[in-house]
Amino acid sequence: MLEALLVYTVTVFLLLFVLALFSVLFQAWNIQVIANETAAKAAQTYKLADADIVTGYVTEEQITEVKEYRYLWKSSELENAARDKLVGYASDRLIKTTYTKQVGEPEIKMELCRDAFARRHIEVTIQGRYTVPFGEALSYAGLDSVTTYTATARAECLDLMDYVTTVDFASEQASLGQFDSQLVDFLDKFLGLFDTIRGLYTE
Repeated sequence: MLEALLVYTVTVFLLLFVLALFSVLFQAWNIQVIANETAAKAAQTYKLADADIVTGYVTEEQITEVKEYRYLWKSSELENAARDKLVGYASDRLIKTTYTKQVGEPEIKMELCRDAFARRHIEVTIQGRYTVPFGEALSYAGLDSVTTYTATARAECLDLMDYVTTVDFASEQASLGQFDSQLVDFLDKFLGLFDTIRGLYTE
């Protein structure tokens, strides 16, 4: 009976330890996945302040009414709309996918990094404190009954304007159009014609 009691106690303790460890690893993975999803969805809908972050649905009017110079006059409006949608989406996902008890409100931060005129990338950081199942019993083994999880994710905002401005800039630099000179423009066209004729003969 004594041996059975010892074996039973050790077995139960190991089982609780495995369940607690699985819970900790699952919650860490879960928060990282939510951070990745949140950053990706916020980046995809960043240029459209009224777009649905969950489905990405936009109306025809929302697309056709996109202002060409939105990054000059409405940059803060786009950033605030993205932050509001991002926090709401991440909070909802945390509630629906977490089975452990939450201690306090999770901290969800968004940082918008400006890489170019029409190029942005979003950095999302989620931090939350959650109880560990059977943590009170396992605290005797040195495990904390509450664990703090932190996850960070990044995603590049998708906008056709970034491609357009890059191509326009490259074309302007390659054609020397920034000098605004008729002589330079004539030489550029002459060299282009010469290059075309040479291409025809080489074929």
